[in-house]
Amino acid sequence: MTNVLIQPCASTAARRNWQETVDQLVAFSEAPHVSALTTSELDRLTELHGRGAAMFWGRTSFHDKSMSSVRTGDVVLFTRENHIRKVGTVGASFRNQAFGDLLWRKPDDAESFPNVFSLLDVADVELHYSVLWNVPGISHGDIFRQGRVITDLRLADDLLEAIGVQTAEGEAFAKNLKEAVDTSLKSNVELRLEQVLKERTEYQAPARAVHVDRTEARLVQEYDEALPHTEFVRVSSSAGITDLQTSGREEAELIEAKGDNTRRRVREAVAQLLQYAPENEEDLDRLTALFPAPPNGDDIRYLHRLGIDCVYRAGPQLFERKPAPDSHRQYMRRIWNDKVEVQPAD
Repeated sequence: MTNVLIQPCASTAARRNWQETVDQLVAFSEAPHVSALTTSELDRLTELHGRGAAMFWGRTSFHDKSMSSVRTGDVVLFTRENHIRKVGTVGASFRNQAFGDLLWRKPDDAESFPNVFSLLDVADVELHYSVLWNVPGISHGDIFRQGRVITDLRLADDLLEAIGVQTAEGEAFAKNLKEAVDTSLKSNVELRLEQVLKERTEYQAPARAVHVDRTEARLVQEYDEALPHTEFVRVSSSAGITDLQTSGREEAELIEAKGDNTRRRVREAVAQLLQYAPENEEDLDRLTALFPAPPNGDDIRYLHRLGIDCVYRAGPQLFERKPAPDSHRQYMRRIWNDKVEVQPAD
C-alpha cells in the first residue's frame, strides 16, 4: 500500500533545508557525503538515482517510529501557510545521523535530522488545506504542525484522491483486478478477490514518481471559494467519499466534480451521484455534476433526465448552473433517497 507523509515546511530551518537539498541536487556519491553512507544505503540510492545525485529531505528523531513505515513510492505532501505546496515521491528512506548532519546540521542548530529520504520527483500543486480538511478522518482546521505519516489504507486513498494523485500501486491494483476477472471468465471459475486485495497491502511501489492531476482538486477548491457563504463538507460512506456536500442549509445538495467535460466524465459523475445518494445519511434535495467547462447539449439533457443539475466554470470564480426541470428532480428524489417501495414478486 502507499502511505502518505504530511510534512510542514514553514520554519526557518525547513526553508533553509529546502533550498539546500530540494531546490538543488546533492551529489551523494561524492565526498564528503559518500563516506557517511553505509554500503546498503549507497547501493539503494545508486539504484534509484543513477546519476549519483538526488533531492533529500529529513525529519528529526521525534519521528523515528513513524518513519519506520515510510518506503519507496510513498507520497509526501509538503505544506506551508495553510497550503499543500508540493507533492513528492519517496525514493530511499533510512536513518543515518551522520549523513543527516552533513546535509542539514549547522553549528548553532539545536536539532538534527537523522531520518533521511531521497525524492524521486517533486511536483507543484498549490492547494489549500481545505482539500484535506474535507476528507473524513482529518480534523477541520488541522495545520499538521508536527507532520504525520498516514498508514491507514482507506484514509490514504481518500487523501490521494482528494488532491488528484495517481500512484503506481493504484495502477497495479487496477491491472491485477482486471487480470483476475479475465482469468475467472476464461476459466469459468469463481472470481476470488482475496489474493488481489492481499497483494495490494503488501505492494512495493516501483521507483518512479506519482502522477498528480490537479484539475479536479482545483475545480473543487475554486467552486468552494466562489461560494463563501456556503459551508461544504465531504461525506464518507460505504459507497465512497463525496466531492462536496452542503452542510447546515435548508436544501441538501450533493456535488460530484470532474476534471473535464467529456461524455465519459459526465457518465462517471452520474454513476457516482446515483451510488452516493442512497447511502447518504441526509435526504438530498439536489444532485449536481460540476465541470470545468460546459458539456455538450446532449450530455446536459442526459443529466436533466435524471434530475441532476449541471454546473460548469464560466470564468475565474464564476460558475453557471443549468438546473434540471423541477418535475424531473422531484420525481427522482424518491430514488436518490431510497424512498421507493419495491413490490414483492408474485
